[in-house]
Amino acid sequence: MSEDNRIPMKAENLHEGIKFGPLFYVVSADQIKRFRAALKEGDASAFDDATMPPTMRLQDYGLLIATRFKGGKGGVHAKHWCEFHEPLHAGQSIRVEGAIAATFRRRGKFYFTLEYEQRDAESGRLMTRQAITSVLLNEKGEMK
Repeated sequence: MSEDNRIPMKAENLHEGIKFGPLFYVVSADQIKRFRAALKEGDASAFDDATMPPTMRLQDYGLLIATRFKGGKGGVHAKHWCEFHEPLHAGQSIRVEGAIAATFRRRGKFYFTLEYEQRDAESGRLMTRQAITSVLLNEKGEMK
């Protein structure tokens, strides 16, 4: 059993410049199919089953955070932006990396912004660029 070297997810441990990743995964045709079904996208025949919906991998930020931090009660999204450069396709290998771009306090709450990119793992082509600003919840699960 390996030792868990991640640090607690607390405001005092988050600072600008912390890097995350790289993480690698292969886009799965089955995941695409299940995601489309969960969205109940209109006429399924109107979509290429091998092309991932652009919002499918928005949760990569959580996977990145979990590589460095443990515990915590989570966060509440305050802001999110995405740039979609190329669609991701079934069977494609993806590399995800990111960093904390900002931390700040406002109205008694601690915020952090994680910026990250998804690139084709083989060619390095930029697929998506995203940033999520979250309010970090305290140990009681409150936004304080």
